[in-house]
Amino acid sequence: MVVAVTVLWGGCRHGKKTQVSPQPPATEIITPLPPEQPPAALIGGYTKDQIYFKVQIGAFVVPVAENDAFFTNVTGEEIRIDISPQGMYRYTVGRYNSYEQADLIKAELKRRGYTDAFVVAYGYDDKRIEMPMPELLKLYNSIK
Repeated sequence: MVVAVTVLWGGCRHGKKTQVSPQPPATEIITPLPPEQPPAALIGGYTKDQIYFKVQIGAFVVPVAENDAFFTNVTGEEIRIDISPQGMYRYTVGRYNSYEQADLIKAELKRRGYTDAFVVAYGYDDKRIEMPMPELLKLYNSIK
């Protein structure tokens, strides 16, 4: 708060008391801060909208040739390969925005003979989220 003080000098030379005229306090404008936004919840280092799902149809120590019979039942599907931290060649199909979409494709791939097919999650940068799916889904479904 700022207070302006006016001093009358006329009486100071002769030992008289100084007169002070008080001024009203200056008006201070207070701008409220915007409410703090909670930090975005992360799942394996990604926000919910940065995650997508694929279906893994196999993992092998040695890469499988493109014309191998293993791929017969996924003709026309986009198949991607990534290498696990243990050095396994992992083969995945599709890119789905929801677990439910990927789960439907997983069921279809199992009918086609890929009995070990399962859903996996990836981040926007195409890196696999190395987290057990039940744990990932619990976090994923808890975020609005």
